[in-house]
Amino acid sequence: MFLPTTKEDLKKRGWDSCDVVIITPDAYVDHPSFAMAILGRFLERNGLKAGIISQPKWKEPENFLKLGIPNIAFAVSGGQMDSMVLNYTATKLPRKEDFFCEDKNPYFSKPGENKYRIRPDRCISVYCSQIRSVCKEKPIIIGGIEASLRRIAHYDYWSDKIKKSVLVDSKAQILLYGMGEYSLLRTLDALKRGISPENLQIENSVILKKENEIKDLLSNNDYVNLPSFEEIVNNKDSFSKAHTLFEENCDEKIVLQKQDTRYIVQYPAHIISQSELDAIYDIDFERKIHPSFKNVPAFDMIKNSVTSHRGCFGDCSFCALSMHQGKRVVSRSKTSVVNEIKKIASKKGFSGTITDIGGPSANMYATSCRIFGCSENNCLKDGKGCKNLISGTDAYLELLRSAGQIQGVKNIQINSGVRFDPCILDDKFLREILKNYISGQMKVAPESGSDFVLECMNKPKSEIFLEFIKRFERIKKEEKLKKYIIPYIIAGHPGEGDNEAKETENLLSKNHLSGRQFQIFTPTPMTRSTAMYYLGYDPYTKKKLAVEKDRKTLMRRKESMQY
Repeated sequence: MFLPTTKEDLKKRGWDSCDVVIITPDAYVDHPSFAMAILGRFLERNGLKAGIISQPKWKEPENFLKLGIPNIAFAVSGGQMDSMVLNYTATKLPRKEDFFCEDKNPYFSKPGENKYRIRPDRCISVYCSQIRSVCKEKPIIIGGIEASLRRIAHYDYWSDKIKKSVLVDSKAQILLYGMGEYSLLRTLDALKRGISPENLQIENSVILKKENEIKDLLSNNDYVNLPSFEEIVNNKDSFSKAHTLFEENCDEKIVLQKQDTRYIVQYPAHIISQSELDAIYDIDFERKIHPSFKNVPAFDMIKNSVTSHRGCFGDCSFCALSMHQGKRVVSRSKTSVVNEIKKIASKKGFSGTITDIGGPSANMYATSCRIFGCSENNCLKDGKGCKNLISGTDAYLELLRSAGQIQGVKNIQINSGVRFDPCILDDKFLREILKNYISGQMKVAPESGSDFVLECMNKPKSEIFLEFIKRFERIKKEEKLKKYIIPYIIAGHPGEGDNEAKETENLLSKNHLSGRQFQIFTPTPMTRSTAMYYLGYDPYTKKKLAVEKDRKTLMRRKESMQY
């Protein structure tokens, strides 16, 4: 049974109302890769009545009350991706497709009606405003990647302005950053017990307090006070300072930042344990599209895929993942992953192929640290690896082999990204995945062929990638395999001028590499690369950088690299 989406569904369950109503611009798919499903099912498992409003017609506020007024709160998400990233290309042109909508159609439209986007720009703020117009008495909790990456004052590429925290702009009461299952559960429990939003002290949460309400925090030295919104707007060096202070904190201490007359207060992150992660993914899902939708292309991509871990210690400058999932990898137990695959294999119509067992980087599964983490957070160290990094490649291979032995499973594929750094991709591991788990193309992400740009990206030097190509070709020849490398490349990253772009073009050409995985750099909120783009220099080294903003030049670079 799906989670309720209408009042008729509530009646079928014998409910008068929901405890929490989850609102999302994505089509409802009951699958653990979709946030609305995993949050709703997790709350349901823990005794709360959760309903889902998927793709409300946001120009009509009453649509946000399809399930009535919730007993505790509304929980609003901007969707699986930031709404501005999904609505616009890197060159700020409107996208014509949305893979999280039916048939990729991003518009509401009926004959004779003016069409408008299913996913509004700055989705969270729009949804919150419309909810407030019809319901003022219940708290609004915001979360998901759009909220997570806009939780402090940040540079917004699409408006070319510094914007306040989305908590301020949306007028919500609570922001939950990161992966929100446990923080949402604890927040709802606290609200149910009568604790007001401004008095919450929940892990992974951000709230607003007046200046006289933070005296107890200021008396404790264990906090980080960022330059205020006003300081950041008026001084780029203040923006640089705020960025480095925030990033270096790694969500370990309380963070304060003044925005007008109030402060945002961010509480430290909760590091999820393996047992807690297993408890989430051990929940049963329909693993289907809700009957109110037909074809949702994003579901086709992940229908028979399995998440094995969360987090990424790659710490690439351009990637928002470390700000959302965190830099520490937490892996599910082999038993939990195998049990999920057994459920998939038992489903009617299962083809026999598990299309992925992975996470942000597939071969980070089961990796760990001998000293349980450090302040440097540079585990890969130019591809050779920190002396304290414990590779999980043997455990990952054991997981893949066990999955392949499950009744009904004929084929296991790896379609998550694979890091080519030798410290987590040794020859033994590379040989086995090429023979058994990579279909025809191995997708890897050198990102650039310029060592200077790679340094800006916090990626290993090009020699590490060239070494990987040699290993790949040698093993391919020894095993008589027809496999190919497909490189992911970013054009226009800060630090890249015409000479650096030519270096990338030459590297690809000399090694006969081509493909369609080329993109123009998009400055997404709160990443180090976005700070470089806005500042014109690296916030850590203060080194001035070339920043190309001309759309025609960027398109030319992309095309010249691609062919």
